[in-house]
Amino acid sequence: EELAAIEVGHTTVSRGLARGIVICFLLVIFSVPLVQTLINSENPAQPSLLESIKSLLHNKVAKKNTQTSFVTAVKQRNNQLLEAMDSFEKQLEEESFLRSYLLAPGQRIFLGLGYGNEKVYPGKNNWLFYRPDMDYLMGPGFLENDQLAMRRDGGAIWETAVQPDPIPAIRDFQAQLADRGIQLILMPTPVKASIHPELFSSGDYKPPLQNKSWEKFLNEMQSAGILLFDPAPILYDFYKNENENKSIPTYLETDTHWRPDAMEEVAKELASFVENNVSLSKGTEQFHHQQQSISNRGDIEVMLRIPDQWKLYTEESVTIHPILNASDELWQNSTDAEIVLLGDSFSNIFSLAGMGWGEGAGLGEQLSFMLQRPVDMLLQNDSGAFATREKLAQELARGRDRLSGKKVLVWQFATRELSSGDWKAVPMVLQEQTESEFYTPTIDEAIDVIATVVALSRSPVPGSVPYKDNILTLHLDDIRSLETDEELGQSLVYGWGMRDNILEPLAKVRIGEQIQIRLIDWDMVQGKYSSYRRSTLDDEMIELELPVWGEIVQP
Repeated sequence: EELAAIEVGHTTVSRGLARGIVICFLLVIFSVPLVQTLINSENPAQPSLLESIKSLLHNKVAKKNTQTSFVTAVKQRNNQLLEAMDSFEKQLEEESFLRSYLLAPGQRIFLGLGYGNEKVYPGKNNWLFYRPDMDYLMGPGFLENDQLAMRRDGGAIWETAVQPDPIPAIRDFQAQLADRGIQLILMPTPVKASIHPELFSSGDYKPPLQNKSWEKFLNEMQSAGILLFDPAPILYDFYKNENENKSIPTYLETDTHWRPDAMEEVAKELASFVENNVSLSKGTEQFHHQQQSISNRGDIEVMLRIPDQWKLYTEESVTIHPILNASDELWQNSTDAEIVLLGDSFSNIFSLAGMGWGEGAGLGEQLSFMLQRPVDMLLQNDSGAFATREKLAQELARGRDRLSGKKVLVWQFATRELSSGDWKAVPMVLQEQTESEFYTPTIDEAIDVIATVVALSRSPVPGSVPYKDNILTLHLDDIRSLETDEELGQSLVYGWGMRDNILEPLAKVRIGEQIQIRLIDWDMVQGKYSSYRRSTLDDEMIELELPVWGEIVQP
Protein backbone atom coordinates (compact mmCIF):
# COMPACT_ATOMS: atom_id res chain seq x y z
CA GLU A 1 0.00 0.00 0.00
CA GLU A 2 2.87 2.37 0.79
CA LEU A 3 4.46 1.57 -2.57
CA ALA A 4 1.15 2.10 -4.40
CA ALA A 5 0.67 5.47 -2.69
CA ILE A 6 4.14 6.56 -3.81
CA GLU A 7 3.58 5.41 -7.42
CA VAL A 8 0.19 7.16 -7.70
CA GLY A 9 1.83 10.54 -7.26
CA HIS A 10 4.98 9.86 -9.25
CA THR A 11 5.56 9.11 -12.94
CA THR A 12 8.99 8.36 -14.31
CA VAL A 13 9.66 9.86 -17.78
CA SER A 14 13.01 9.47 -19.48
CA ARG A 15 14.82 12.61 -20.67
CA GLY A 16 14.54 11.49 -24.33
CA LEU A 17 10.78 10.89 -24.08
CA ALA A 18 10.28 14.24 -22.35
CA ARG A 19 12.19 16.03 -25.09
CA GLY A 20 10.22 14.16 -27.78
CA ILE A 21 6.88 15.14 -26.21
CA VAL A 22 7.92 18.80 -25.95
CA ILE A 23 9.11 18.86 -29.57
CA CYS A 24 5.86 17.30 -30.83
CA PHE A 25 3.85 19.78 -28.75
CA LEU A 26 5.76 22.76 -30.15
CA LEU A 27 5.43 21.46 -33.72
CA VAL A 28 1.67 21.16 -33.36
CA ILE A 29 1.32 24.57 -31.69
CA PHE A 30 3.43 26.46 -34.23
CA SER A 31 2.68 24.56 -37.45
CA VAL A 32 -0.98 25.59 -37.66
CA PRO A 33 -0.44 29.39 -37.43
CA LEU A 34 2.68 29.09 -39.63
CA VAL A 35 0.73 27.37 -42.43
CA GLN A 36 -2.14 29.86 -41.98
CA THR A 37 0.34 32.76 -42.26
CA LEU A 38 1.75 31.33 -45.51
CA ILE A 39 -1.77 30.98 -46.90
CA ASN A 40 -2.67 34.53 -45.85
CA SER A 41 0.54 35.89 -47.42
CA GLU A 42 -0.92 34.91 -50.79
CA ASN A 43 -3.97 37.06 -50.03
CA PRO A 44 -2.88 40.70 -49.62
CA ALA A 45 -6.46 41.71 -48.88
CA GLN A 46 -6.30 39.79 -45.60
CA PRO A 47 -5.47 42.33 -42.84
CA SER A 48 -3.13 41.40 -40.01
CA LEU A 49 -3.94 41.96 -36.36
CA LEU A 50 -1.32 44.75 -36.25
CA GLU A 51 -2.98 46.49 -39.19
CA SER A 52 -6.39 46.16 -37.54
CA ILE A 53 -5.12 47.69 -34.29
CA LYS A 54 -3.22 50.47 -36.09
CA SER A 55 -6.31 51.44 -38.07
CA LEU A 56 -8.29 51.44 -34.85
CA LEU A 57 -5.86 53.66 -32.95
CA HIS A 58 -5.50 56.16 -35.79
CA ASN A 59 -9.11 56.41 -36.89
CA LYS A 60 -11.49 59.27 -36.30
CA VAL A 61 -13.75 57.41 -33.89
CA ALA A 62 -14.03 60.34 -31.50
CA LYS A 63 -17.01 62.42 -32.54
CA LYS A 64 -16.38 65.95 -33.61
CA ASN A 65 -16.95 68.64 -31.00
CA THR A 66 -17.49 66.02 -28.27
CA GLN A 67 -15.68 66.57 -24.98
CA THR A 68 -14.89 63.44 -22.97
CA SER A 69 -12.82 62.94 -19.85
CA PHE A 70 -9.47 61.16 -19.98
CA VAL A 71 -10.85 58.13 -18.09
CA THR A 72 -13.86 57.88 -20.40
CA ALA A 73 -11.66 58.16 -23.47
CA VAL A 74 -9.36 55.39 -22.19
CA LYS A 75 -12.37 53.13 -21.53
CA GLN A 76 -13.76 53.80 -25.00
CA ARG A 77 -10.43 53.03 -26.66
CA ASN A 78 -10.00 49.89 -24.56
CA ASN A 79 -13.47 48.64 -25.52
CA GLN A 80 -12.78 49.39 -29.17
CA LEU A 81 -9.49 47.51 -28.96
CA LEU A 82 -11.15 44.48 -27.35
CA GLU A 83 -13.86 44.51 -29.99
CA ALA A 84 -11.29 44.72 -32.78
CA MET A 85 -9.34 41.80 -31.34
CA ASP A 86 -12.49 39.72 -30.97
CA SER A 87 -13.54 40.50 -34.53
CA PHE A 88 -10.07 39.60 -35.81
CA GLU A 89 -10.08 36.29 -33.93
CA LYS A 90 -13.46 35.37 -35.39
CA GLN A 91 -12.24 36.24 -38.87
CA LEU A 92 -9.18 34.01 -38.38
CA GLU A 93 -11.42 31.21 -37.18
CA GLU A 94 -13.75 31.54 -40.15
CA GLU A 95 -10.92 31.60 -42.70
CA SER A 96 -8.75 28.92 -41.06
CA PHE A 97 -7.56 26.21 -43.44
CA LEU A 98 -8.21 23.62 -40.72
CA ARG A 99 -11.83 24.75 -40.51
CA SER A 100 -12.30 24.51 -44.27
CA TYR A 101 -10.78 21.01 -44.43
CA LEU A 102 -12.00 19.42 -41.21
CA LEU A 103 -15.32 21.08 -40.28
CA ALA A 104 -17.57 19.24 -42.75
CA PRO A 105 -16.04 15.73 -42.29
CA GLY A 106 -16.03 16.20 -38.53
CA GLN A 107 -19.65 17.33 -38.57
CA ARG A 108 -20.62 14.28 -40.62
CA ILE A 109 -18.99 11.97 -38.07
CA PHE A 110 -20.83 13.68 -35.21
CA LEU A 111 -24.15 13.44 -37.07
CA GLY A 112 -23.55 9.70 -37.44
CA LEU A 113 -23.18 9.53 -33.65
CA GLY A 114 -26.38 11.53 -33.14
CA TYR A 115 -24.79 14.89 -32.34
CA GLY A 116 -25.13 18.26 -34.07
CA ASN A 117 -23.11 21.37 -33.26
CA GLU A 118 -23.38 24.50 -31.12
CA LYS A 119 -26.48 25.63 -33.07
CA VAL A 120 -28.16 22.42 -34.24
CA TYR A 121 -29.67 19.44 -32.41
CA PRO A 122 -30.58 16.38 -34.54
CA GLY A 123 -33.98 14.85 -33.80
CA LYS A 124 -35.83 11.76 -35.00
CA ASN A 125 -36.71 10.96 -38.63
CA ASN A 126 -34.09 13.44 -39.93
CA TRP A 127 -35.74 16.37 -38.15
CA LEU A 128 -33.43 19.17 -37.00
CA PHE A 129 -33.93 21.61 -34.13
CA TYR A 130 -32.43 25.05 -33.45
CA ARG A 131 -30.53 25.20 -30.16
CA PRO A 132 -31.84 28.64 -28.96
CA ASP A 133 -35.36 27.21 -29.37
CA MET A 134 -34.44 24.28 -27.14
CA ASP A 135 -32.73 26.60 -24.64
CA TYR A 136 -36.01 28.52 -24.35
CA LEU A 137 -37.97 25.34 -23.58
CA MET A 138 -35.46 23.52 -21.35
CA GLY A 139 -33.73 26.49 -19.72
CA PRO A 140 -34.62 28.43 -16.56
CA GLY A 141 -37.67 30.64 -16.41
CA PHE A 142 -37.07 33.82 -18.39
CA LEU A 143 -38.71 35.88 -15.63
CA GLU A 144 -36.68 34.42 -12.75
CA ASN A 145 -34.61 37.09 -11.00
CA ASP A 146 -31.35 35.13 -11.22
CA GLN A 147 -31.81 34.56 -14.94
CA LEU A 148 -32.63 38.23 -15.58
CA ALA A 149 -29.52 39.33 -13.67
CA MET A 150 -27.30 36.83 -15.49
CA ARG A 151 -28.49 37.99 -18.91
CA ARG A 152 -28.17 41.66 -17.95
CA ASP A 153 -24.56 41.20 -16.90
CA GLY A 154 -23.55 38.51 -19.37
CA GLY A 155 -22.67 40.52 -22.47
CA ALA A 156 -19.25 41.46 -23.79
CA ILE A 157 -17.64 44.52 -22.16
CA TRP A 158 -17.86 46.57 -25.38
CA GLU A 159 -21.55 45.80 -25.94
CA THR A 160 -24.51 47.70 -24.55
CA ALA A 161 -26.17 45.63 -21.80
CA VAL A 162 -29.41 44.00 -22.86
CA GLN A 163 -32.77 44.58 -21.19
CA PRO A 164 -33.84 40.97 -20.50
CA ASP A 165 -37.31 41.54 -19.02
CA PRO A 166 -40.03 41.64 -21.71
CA ILE A 167 -42.84 42.87 -19.48
CA PRO A 168 -41.78 46.57 -19.03
CA ALA A 169 -41.06 46.91 -22.77
CA ILE A 170 -44.42 45.44 -23.79
CA ARG A 171 -46.32 47.58 -21.28
CA ASP A 172 -44.48 50.68 -22.43
CA PHE A 173 -45.24 49.90 -26.08
CA GLN A 174 -48.91 49.31 -25.28
CA ALA A 175 -49.17 52.64 -23.45
CA GLN A 176 -47.61 54.54 -26.35
CA LEU A 177 -50.00 52.92 -28.82
CA ALA A 178 -53.01 53.49 -26.54
CA ASP A 179 -52.20 57.22 -26.47
CA ARG A 180 -52.87 57.21 -30.21
CA GLY A 181 -55.99 55.03 -29.96
CA ILE A 182 -54.29 51.92 -31.37
CA GLN A 183 -55.00 48.44 -30.02
CA LEU A 184 -51.96 46.21 -29.47
CA ILE A 185 -52.31 42.48 -30.15
CA LEU A 186 -49.38 40.39 -28.98
CA MET A 187 -48.58 37.23 -30.97
CA PRO A 188 -45.75 35.14 -29.43
CA THR A 189 -45.16 32.40 -32.01
CA PRO A 190 -44.19 28.99 -30.61
CA VAL A 191 -40.90 27.40 -31.60
CA LYS A 192 -40.71 24.07 -33.37
CA ALA A 193 -40.20 21.76 -30.38
CA SER A 194 -43.19 23.34 -28.59
CA ILE A 195 -45.47 21.50 -31.00
CA HIS A 196 -43.26 18.56 -32.01
CA PRO A 197 -41.31 17.49 -28.86
CA GLU A 198 -41.75 13.79 -29.68
CA LEU A 199 -39.67 14.29 -32.83
CA PHE A 200 -36.76 15.45 -30.68
CA SER A 201 -36.85 13.01 -27.78
CA SER A 202 -38.97 10.23 -26.32
CA GLY A 203 -40.99 11.17 -23.28
CA ASP A 204 -44.41 11.81 -21.81
CA TYR A 205 -45.18 15.26 -23.27
CA LYS A 206 -48.32 17.37 -23.16
CA PRO A 207 -47.85 19.87 -26.01
CA PRO A 208 -47.78 22.70 -26.64
CA LEU A 209 -44.71 23.09 -24.42
CA GLN A 210 -43.50 26.44 -23.10
CA ASN A 211 -40.85 27.89 -20.80
CA LYS A 212 -41.31 27.73 -17.03
CA SER A 213 -42.19 31.43 -16.89
CA TRP A 214 -44.88 31.25 -19.59
CA GLU A 215 -47.88 31.14 -17.25
CA LYS A 216 -46.52 34.06 -15.22
CA PHE A 217 -46.01 35.98 -18.46
CA LEU A 218 -49.61 35.31 -19.52
CA ASN A 219 -50.90 36.50 -16.14
CA GLU A 220 -48.83 39.70 -16.39
CA MET A 221 -50.22 40.41 -19.85
CA GLN A 222 -53.77 39.80 -18.67
CA SER A 223 -53.38 42.05 -15.64
CA ALA A 224 -52.01 44.80 -17.90
CA GLY A 225 -55.01 44.49 -20.22
CA ILE A 226 -52.89 43.46 -23.20
CA LEU A 227 -54.59 41.31 -25.80
CA LEU A 228 -52.56 38.17 -26.51
CA PHE A 229 -53.22 35.86 -29.43
CA ASP A 230 -51.56 32.49 -28.79
CA PRO A 231 -51.07 30.40 -31.97
CA ALA A 232 -49.71 27.37 -30.07
CA PRO A 233 -53.05 25.59 -29.42
CA ILE A 234 -54.11 26.26 -33.01
CA LEU A 235 -50.89 24.78 -34.37
CA TYR A 236 -51.13 21.73 -32.12
CA ASP A 237 -54.76 21.08 -33.06
CA PHE A 238 -53.79 21.43 -36.72
CA TYR A 239 -51.03 18.87 -36.18
CA LYS A 240 -53.38 16.38 -34.54
CA ASN A 241 -56.19 16.73 -37.09
CA GLU A 242 -56.26 13.49 -39.03
CA ASN A 243 -56.03 13.66 -42.82
CA GLU A 244 -56.13 10.23 -44.44
CA ASN A 245 -55.05 8.73 -41.08
CA LYS A 246 -51.84 10.77 -41.05
CA SER A 247 -50.92 13.62 -38.71
CA ILE A 248 -49.97 16.81 -40.55
CA PRO A 249 -46.73 18.41 -39.27
CA THR A 250 -46.94 22.12 -38.64
CA TYR A 251 -43.21 22.89 -38.99
CA LEU A 252 -40.63 22.24 -41.69
CA GLU A 253 -38.38 19.26 -40.96
CA THR A 254 -34.99 20.96 -41.34
CA ASP A 255 -36.05 24.60 -40.87
CA THR A 256 -36.93 26.74 -37.84
CA HIS A 257 -40.23 27.91 -39.33
CA TRP A 258 -43.78 26.68 -39.80
CA ARG A 259 -45.27 25.11 -42.91
CA PRO A 260 -47.43 27.36 -45.10
CA ASP A 261 -50.67 25.44 -44.49
CA ALA A 262 -50.21 25.73 -40.72
CA MET A 263 -49.38 29.44 -41.05
CA GLU A 264 -52.55 29.98 -43.12
CA GLU A 265 -54.62 28.30 -40.40
CA VAL A 266 -53.11 30.71 -37.85
CA ALA A 267 -53.82 33.67 -40.17
CA LYS A 268 -57.49 32.64 -40.39
CA GLU A 269 -57.84 32.48 -36.60
CA LEU A 270 -55.90 35.75 -36.20
CA ALA A 271 -58.30 37.46 -38.62
CA SER A 272 -61.26 36.35 -36.48
CA PHE A 273 -59.47 37.50 -33.32
CA VAL A 274 -58.87 40.95 -34.81
CA GLU A 275 -62.46 41.33 -35.99
CA ASN A 276 -63.81 40.25 -32.58
CA ASN A 277 -61.65 42.72 -30.63
CA VAL A 278 -61.26 45.78 -32.89
CA SER A 279 -63.85 47.83 -34.76
CA LEU A 280 -62.64 48.16 -38.36
CA SER A 281 -64.15 49.88 -41.34
CA LYS A 282 -65.75 47.65 -43.96
CA GLY A 283 -63.27 45.84 -46.20
CA THR A 284 -63.62 46.59 -49.90
CA GLU A 285 -60.67 44.74 -51.40
CA GLN A 286 -61.00 41.75 -53.72
CA PHE A 287 -57.96 39.62 -52.98
CA HIS A 288 -57.65 36.08 -54.27
CA HIS A 289 -54.85 33.53 -54.26
CA GLN A 290 -53.05 31.17 -56.57
CA GLN A 291 -51.09 27.99 -55.90
CA GLN A 292 -47.35 27.45 -56.23
CA SER A 293 -44.99 24.61 -55.30
CA ILE A 294 -41.65 25.47 -53.68
CA SER A 295 -38.66 23.28 -52.77
CA ASN A 296 -35.77 24.43 -50.60
CA ARG A 297 -33.23 23.43 -47.95
CA GLY A 298 -34.00 24.30 -44.36
CA ASP A 299 -32.07 27.02 -42.53
CA ILE A 300 -31.07 24.64 -39.71
CA GLU A 301 -29.57 22.21 -42.21
CA VAL A 302 -27.49 25.05 -43.66
CA MET A 303 -26.06 25.70 -40.17
CA LEU A 304 -24.54 22.21 -40.21
CA ARG A 305 -22.16 23.44 -42.95
CA ILE A 306 -22.45 20.15 -44.86
CA PRO A 307 -21.61 20.36 -48.61
CA ASP A 308 -24.65 20.19 -50.88
CA GLN A 309 -23.25 17.25 -52.86
CA TRP A 310 -23.30 15.00 -49.79
CA LYS A 311 -27.12 15.13 -49.79
CA LEU A 312 -27.56 14.04 -46.17
CA TYR A 313 -30.95 15.74 -46.14
CA THR A 314 -33.37 16.06 -49.02
CA GLU A 315 -34.99 19.32 -50.06
CA GLU A 316 -38.44 19.82 -48.61
CA SER A 317 -41.38 20.72 -50.85
CA VAL A 318 -44.39 22.82 -49.82
CA THR A 319 -47.37 24.45 -51.50
CA ILE A 320 -47.80 28.18 -50.92
CA HIS A 321 -50.68 30.48 -51.89
CA PRO A 322 -49.45 33.90 -53.07
CA ILE A 323 -52.10 36.60 -52.71
CA LEU A 324 -53.15 38.66 -55.75
CA ASN A 325 -55.30 41.77 -56.09
CA ALA A 326 -58.26 42.25 -58.43
CA SER A 327 -55.86 43.06 -61.28
CA ASP A 328 -53.97 39.78 -60.75
CA GLU A 329 -50.96 41.68 -59.42
CA LEU A 330 -48.93 40.33 -56.50
CA TRP A 331 -50.08 41.70 -53.14
CA GLN A 332 -48.45 44.97 -52.07
CA ASN A 333 -47.90 46.51 -48.66
CA SER A 334 -50.26 49.42 -47.87
CA THR A 335 -48.93 52.10 -45.51
CA ASP A 336 -52.38 53.71 -45.07
CA ALA A 337 -54.05 50.48 -43.87
CA GLU A 338 -55.85 50.32 -40.50
CA ILE A 339 -53.86 47.22 -39.52
CA VAL A 340 -50.08 47.08 -39.19
CA LEU A 341 -48.09 43.89 -38.62
CA LEU A 342 -44.70 43.95 -36.92
CA GLY A 343 -43.10 40.57 -37.50
CA ASP A 344 -39.91 38.53 -37.66
CA SER A 345 -38.94 35.65 -39.96
CA PHE A 346 -42.11 33.72 -39.10
CA SER A 347 -43.99 36.49 -40.91
CA ASN A 348 -41.29 36.78 -43.57
CA ILE A 349 -40.68 33.13 -44.46
CA PHE A 350 -43.18 32.94 -47.36
CA SER A 351 -43.16 36.67 -48.05
CA LEU A 352 -39.51 37.55 -48.69
CA ALA A 353 -38.21 35.90 -51.87
CA GLY A 354 -34.62 35.92 -50.60
CA MET A 355 -35.49 33.37 -47.90
CA GLY A 356 -36.04 30.79 -50.63
CA TRP A 357 -39.62 29.77 -49.82
CA GLY A 358 -41.50 31.99 -52.29
CA GLU A 359 -43.01 35.45 -51.95
CA GLY A 360 -46.36 37.16 -51.53
CA ALA A 361 -47.73 34.34 -49.35
CA GLY A 362 -46.60 35.25 -45.80
CA LEU A 363 -48.56 35.90 -42.62
CA GLY A 364 -49.37 39.53 -43.49
CA GLU A 365 -50.57 38.62 -46.97
CA GLN A 366 -52.76 35.79 -45.66
CA LEU A 367 -54.21 38.03 -42.93
CA SER A 368 -55.04 40.61 -45.60
CA PHE A 369 -56.71 37.90 -47.71
CA MET A 370 -58.77 36.57 -44.78
CA LEU A 371 -59.98 40.07 -43.87
CA GLN A 372 -60.27 41.27 -47.49
CA ARG A 373 -58.64 44.53 -46.48
CA PRO A 374 -55.15 46.07 -46.87
CA VAL A 375 -52.43 45.48 -44.26
CA ASP A 376 -49.27 47.47 -43.53
CA MET A 377 -46.16 45.45 -42.64
CA LEU A 378 -42.84 46.20 -40.94
CA LEU A 379 -40.87 42.96 -40.99
CA GLN A 380 -37.28 42.04 -40.22
CA ASN A 381 -35.65 38.66 -39.77
CA ASP A 382 -34.31 38.00 -36.27
CA SER A 383 -34.40 40.13 -33.09
CA GLY A 384 -38.19 40.29 -32.91
CA ALA A 385 -37.93 41.70 -29.38
CA PHE A 386 -36.82 45.11 -30.64
CA ALA A 387 -35.95 45.23 -34.36
CA THR A 388 -39.39 46.03 -35.76
CA ARG A 389 -40.17 48.46 -32.93
CA GLU A 390 -36.94 50.27 -33.79
CA LYS A 391 -37.89 50.38 -37.48
CA LEU A 392 -41.24 51.91 -36.56
CA ALA A 393 -39.59 54.43 -34.20
CA GLN A 394 -37.09 55.42 -36.90
CA GLU A 395 -39.91 56.08 -39.36
CA LEU A 396 -41.60 58.37 -36.80
CA ALA A 397 -38.33 60.12 -35.90
CA ARG A 398 -37.73 60.90 -39.58
CA GLY A 399 -41.12 62.61 -39.79
CA ARG A 400 -42.97 59.74 -41.44
CA ASP A 401 -46.09 58.94 -39.40
CA ARG A 402 -46.41 55.20 -40.04
CA LEU A 403 -49.08 55.00 -37.29
CA SER A 404 -51.42 57.50 -38.92
CA GLY A 405 -54.89 56.00 -39.35
CA LYS A 406 -53.96 52.74 -37.61
CA LYS A 407 -56.52 50.99 -35.39
CA VAL A 408 -54.66 47.81 -34.50
CA LEU A 409 -51.02 46.73 -34.35
CA VAL A 410 -50.20 42.99 -34.37
CA TRP A 411 -46.76 42.33 -32.89
CA GLN A 412 -45.50 38.87 -33.88
CA PHE A 413 -42.25 37.46 -32.50
CA ALA A 414 -40.83 33.98 -31.79
CA THR A 415 -41.25 32.83 -28.20
CA ARG A 416 -37.49 32.20 -27.91
CA GLU A 417 -37.14 36.00 -27.84
CA LEU A 418 -38.69 35.95 -24.37
CA SER A 419 -35.59 34.22 -23.00
CA SER A 420 -32.91 35.58 -25.35
CA GLY A 421 -34.12 38.88 -26.81
CA ASP A 422 -33.20 42.47 -25.94
CA TRP A 423 -36.39 44.07 -24.62
CA LYS A 424 -35.15 47.64 -24.52
CA ALA A 425 -37.61 50.50 -24.37
CA VAL A 426 -38.12 52.25 -27.71
CA PRO A 427 -39.80 55.70 -27.66
CA MET A 428 -42.38 56.23 -30.43
CA VAL A 429 -42.03 59.98 -30.98
CA LEU A 430 -43.26 61.63 -34.16
CA GLN A 431 -40.89 64.42 -35.14
CA GLU A 432 -40.92 67.01 -37.86
CA GLN A 433 -38.77 66.39 -40.89
CA THR A 434 -35.59 68.41 -40.48
CA GLU A 435 -32.61 69.09 -42.68
CA SER A 436 -29.97 66.51 -41.84
CA GLU A 437 -26.20 66.99 -42.00
CA PHE A 438 -25.89 63.43 -43.27
CA TYR A 439 -25.43 63.10 -47.01
CA THR A 440 -28.01 61.19 -49.06
CA PRO A 441 -28.05 60.90 -52.87
CA THR A 442 -30.91 62.52 -54.71
CA ILE A 443 -33.82 60.41 -55.92
CA ASP A 444 -32.71 57.61 -58.26
CA GLU A 445 -29.07 58.73 -57.91
CA ALA A 446 -25.97 56.56 -57.43
CA ILE A 447 -22.58 58.13 -56.75
CA ASP A 448 -19.07 56.64 -56.32
CA VAL A 449 -17.18 58.07 -53.34
CA ILE A 450 -14.17 57.48 -51.12
CA ALA A 451 -14.86 57.62 -47.38
CA THR A 452 -13.49 56.71 -43.95
CA VAL A 453 -15.23 54.07 -41.84
CA VAL A 454 -16.08 55.65 -38.49
CA ALA A 455 -18.20 52.82 -37.10
CA LEU A 456 -19.72 49.61 -38.36
CA SER A 457 -21.83 46.77 -37.09
CA ARG A 458 -20.66 43.18 -37.23
CA SER A 459 -21.81 40.41 -39.52
CA PRO A 460 -22.47 37.01 -37.94
CA VAL A 461 -20.23 34.09 -38.81
CA PRO A 462 -21.81 32.28 -41.78
CA GLY A 463 -23.80 29.29 -40.60
CA SER A 464 -24.02 30.55 -37.01
CA VAL A 465 -27.54 31.99 -37.41
CA PRO A 466 -30.64 30.65 -39.17
CA TYR A 467 -30.38 33.33 -41.84
CA LYS A 468 -28.16 33.17 -44.88
CA ASP A 469 -28.24 36.94 -45.52
CA ASN A 470 -27.28 39.88 -43.32
CA ILE A 471 -27.12 43.64 -43.89
CA LEU A 472 -24.40 45.67 -42.16
CA THR A 473 -24.67 49.27 -40.95
CA LEU A 474 -21.77 51.70 -41.41
CA HIS A 475 -21.14 55.26 -40.34
CA LEU A 476 -18.93 56.93 -42.96
CA ASP A 477 -17.19 60.28 -42.65
CA ASP A 478 -14.90 62.42 -44.85
CA ILE A 479 -16.92 61.37 -47.90
CA ARG A 480 -15.53 62.70 -51.16
CA SER A 481 -16.88 62.26 -54.66
CA LEU A 482 -14.53 60.29 -56.90
CA GLU A 483 -15.79 62.15 -59.95
CA THR A 484 -15.84 65.78 -58.77
CA ASP A 485 -13.67 65.60 -55.62
CA GLU A 486 -16.51 67.39 -53.77
CA GLU A 487 -16.59 66.89 -49.98
CA LEU A 488 -19.96 65.43 -48.96
CA GLY A 489 -19.64 65.00 -45.18
CA GLN A 490 -20.95 61.84 -43.52
CA SER A 491 -23.57 59.16 -44.16
CA LEU A 492 -25.41 56.26 -42.55
CA VAL A 493 -24.98 53.32 -44.93
CA TYR A 494 -26.63 49.92 -45.23
CA GLY A 495 -24.95 47.22 -47.30
CA TRP A 496 -24.60 43.48 -47.69
CA GLY A 497 -22.37 41.85 -45.08
CA MET A 498 -23.37 38.29 -45.87
CA ARG A 499 -25.22 36.70 -48.78
CA ASP A 500 -26.02 33.01 -49.14
CA ASN A 501 -23.79 32.36 -46.09
CA ILE A 502 -20.76 33.97 -47.77
CA LEU A 503 -19.15 37.10 -46.30
CA GLU A 504 -19.26 40.10 -48.62
CA PRO A 505 -16.44 42.69 -48.98
CA LEU A 506 -18.13 45.09 -46.54
CA ALA A 507 -17.84 42.47 -43.77
CA LYS A 508 -14.06 42.65 -44.02
CA VAL A 509 -13.54 46.41 -43.72
CA ARG A 510 -12.21 47.88 -40.50
CA ILE A 511 -12.80 51.03 -38.48
CA GLY A 512 -10.49 53.78 -39.73
CA GLU A 513 -10.10 52.20 -43.16
CA GLN A 514 -10.70 54.23 -46.33
CA ILE A 515 -13.01 52.50 -48.79
CA GLN A 516 -14.38 53.22 -52.23
CA ILE A 517 -18.11 52.70 -52.21
CA ARG A 518 -21.12 53.42 -54.41
CA LEU A 519 -23.91 55.22 -52.51
CA ILE A 520 -27.44 54.65 -53.78
CA ASP A 521 -30.73 56.31 -52.86
CA TRP A 522 -32.28 54.06 -50.18
CA ASP A 523 -35.79 54.47 -51.61
CA MET A 524 -34.61 52.71 -54.78
CA VAL A 525 -33.90 49.46 -52.89
CA GLN A 526 -35.95 49.70 -49.68
CA GLY A 527 -38.76 47.51 -50.99
CA LYS A 528 -36.32 44.67 -51.75
CA TYR A 529 -33.98 44.84 -48.76
CA SER A 530 -35.74 46.33 -45.71
CA SER A 531 -37.06 42.99 -44.41
CA TYR A 532 -33.68 41.26 -44.30
CA ARG A 533 -31.81 40.78 -41.04
CA ARG A 534 -29.71 43.87 -40.24
CA SER A 535 -27.08 44.30 -37.54
CA THR A 536 -27.23 47.80 -36.06
CA LEU A 537 -24.80 50.35 -34.63
CA ASP A 538 -24.59 51.02 -30.90
CA ASP A 539 -25.26 54.74 -31.46
CA GLU A 540 -29.05 55.04 -31.47
CA MET A 541 -28.99 58.71 -32.56
CA ILE A 542 -27.05 57.93 -35.74
CA GLU A 543 -29.48 55.09 -36.46
CA LEU A 544 -32.23 57.73 -36.74
CA GLU A 545 -30.56 59.34 -39.74
CA LEU A 546 -31.93 58.61 -43.21
CA PRO A 547 -29.84 55.73 -44.61
CA VAL A 548 -28.34 55.16 -48.02
CA TRP A 549 -27.47 51.87 -49.70
CA GLY A 550 -23.79 51.09 -50.24
CA GLU A 551 -21.88 48.70 -52.50
CA ILE A 552 -18.08 48.34 -52.43
CA VAL A 553 -16.32 49.62 -55.55
CA GLN A 554 -12.99 47.92 -56.26
CA PRO A 555 -10.22 50.51 -56.85
